[in-house]
Amino acid sequence: MVPSLPQIAQALGGEVTGGQVRAPGPGHSPADRSLCIMINESGDDFVVNSFAGDDPISCKDYIRDRLGMPRWQPKKPNRVLRGSVDDEIEAALARTPAQVLNATNNTVEVLERTATGPTVEPRKLVCCYDYTDLDGSLIYQVLRWHPKAFTQRRPDNRGGWVTLRVFEGIARVPYRWQELNADMAAYPDAPIFCTEGEKDCDNVRALGLIATCVAGSVWTPEIAAVLQGRDVIYLEDNDKAGRDKAAKAGQALTGVAKTFRVARFTDLPDKADVTDWIALNPRTHNAEALVERCRDAPLLDLNPSTETLKDTEPLPFIDMVEWRVNEGVPPREWGVHDLFPRRNVALLSGEGAAGKTLLALQLGVAHALGRDWVGKLPEPGPFLYFGAEDETDEIHRRLADILMHYGVDFPDLRGNVHLLTFAGEDAVLGHADHPGLVRPTPLFLRLLKAVTEIKPILIVLDTSADVFAGNENDRSQVRQFVGLLRKMAIQANAYVLVNSHPSLTGINTGSGLSGSTGWHNSVRARAYLTTPKTDRDEEPDPDLRVLEFKKSNYSKVSTSIALRWQHGVWVPVAGTNSIEKMAKERTADHLFVALLDRFNDQGRNVSEKAAAKNYAPTEFAKEAEAKKHHIRKADFEAAMRRLFETSAIEVQPYGPPSRGFTRLLTR
Repeated sequence: MVPSLPQIAQALGGEVTGGQVRAPGPGHSPADRSLCIMINESGDDFVVNSFAGDDPISCKDYIRDRLGMPRWQPKKPNRVLRGSVDDEIEAALARTPAQVLNATNNTVEVLERTATGPTVEPRKLVCCYDYTDLDGSLIYQVLRWHPKAFTQRRPDNRGGWVTLRVFEGIARVPYRWQELNADMAAYPDAPIFCTEGEKDCDNVRALGLIATCVAGSVWTPEIAAVLQGRDVIYLEDNDKAGRDKAAKAGQALTGVAKTFRVARFTDLPDKADVTDWIALNPRTHNAEALVERCRDAPLLDLNPSTETLKDTEPLPFIDMVEWRVNEGVPPREWGVHDLFPRRNVALLSGEGAAGKTLLALQLGVAHALGRDWVGKLPEPGPFLYFGAEDETDEIHRRLADILMHYGVDFPDLRGNVHLLTFAGEDAVLGHADHPGLVRPTPLFLRLLKAVTEIKPILIVLDTSADVFAGNENDRSQVRQFVGLLRKMAIQANAYVLVNSHPSLTGINTGSGLSGSTGWHNSVRARAYLTTPKTDRDEEPDPDLRVLEFKKSNYSKVSTSIALRWQHGVWVPVAGTNSIEKMAKERTADHLFVALLDRFNDQGRNVSEKAAAKNYAPTEFAKEAEAKKHHIRKADFEAAMRRLFETSAIEVQPYGPPSRGFTRLLTR
């Protein structure tokens, strides 16, 4: 007989509570209470459970050492709670003491012995679980080792074992298949409990319930077929791995099982399972209690009956009876004609500091004022900006430059521009839960309410990394999030423009993308703001950008728009259709100013008059720098016009007024 609970508590430094001892686990601090000990019904042993994940055999040995009892040994045979230790295995291990089965790769590791013994301590075989066919013939085994690890092996039909590629050439079967088959025939309406491991399966069967599992949680169509038409309850381990395995079981049994439920043990510590639940109170945690616990488990109906389908709401098919080809076809609504369609989501990507936010703000103000935007005319309407990168003062500064460009002031925007900034705050609008479903956040719902009231024509979200808390490499998650934004766009009759940063791959390939291609595939328009380079991979002008439209579902993909930063805003570069041309123009402008300053320093006046002998473009074209950069007279004439337009140069009279002499000066 084992000592009483108070004696166990005193020996372990714990206390008795609720018919059990809670005490520190082996190696834990005195304040720890992760070890649970109960005396079994026969009074000749105790049941141990560690909420810290300590190995139960080690815990039993630790307790017995403290109580002055001999080390624990499994009873033979005992296939209910712990499985059995195969005599043949013990004999085999005894014959080859220098070999130990390596649990990580199912190979045999030969240990070099020294005078003091082996350099690596062999694992201790704890349990051996047999997987047999319906006749009871052994197909393969799962071995449980201490420290905790699992390996598999199968007979080689020559008295030995195959430990490499164990499942090659054989069919996987459910655990305890022979008993499972008999129980299913005897109780055709009883539910089948599926567990993650063999130990849990044995413990559930010990309660008198029908249970099985699969080796390594690998579900094959052949194993799933065994449960054809049955009610299945999966007893999920309380950790991420357990949830993943339950999901795989559900996928395998879709279209096979009659119903599928997942019973969780979230009220227990992390990594706990049904065995831990039973061990908490073996007297009350019986079959009836487990069945009752599973009644509330969510039901996934894998095979809805005809009766069930009768009450299902029908799908809203579109009625086309009144449609005609030549009349009543609704025109497409655009935010910006041929670029950004309304009731959809668009993407604007660009490297950091490329100018995406400024360009998006300009677009919004153009909507609000009914003015032009980089050579295009957006539809007039309200604008809502939701930003997470810039503070209010920065938005203020940028808008001031934009309004100065349009010649208006902030009161002219009243009621048509709505600004939100969450810089330094939680700006997430959508997040992915464990199964990978993207859910709207409370902030998304607040924003949705606002846009349905404001009805903006444009909603800018700046940036995707701030508003989407999912995996951008997961196409499904990206598509679901874009679907949430599409719902917002439809309800507001707006279009949503999401700013994003490209990855290094997106920059190097010129795609402008980051993460999954789900972004490109899900949005209906996509633009990429990039710094242009010449054929020699040189940046011609730090103030130049190219807005490239990479996708337009409802129109021809637009040609690129060349832009120049000027007085705090982006303006289109008129007549520019080539990066090389832009580079040459920039070089001509710089060279004109440099040569003009040099000529004036040398007292060599040049004129803006084409008939003058000292006509500036003619004189400058003769210089070595002009020939080096292939800048001709016509190029300097065009540069002079541009410089006059920007007030970079001016004309100054000189000499006798009667002669009418003039010369060029830089400002």
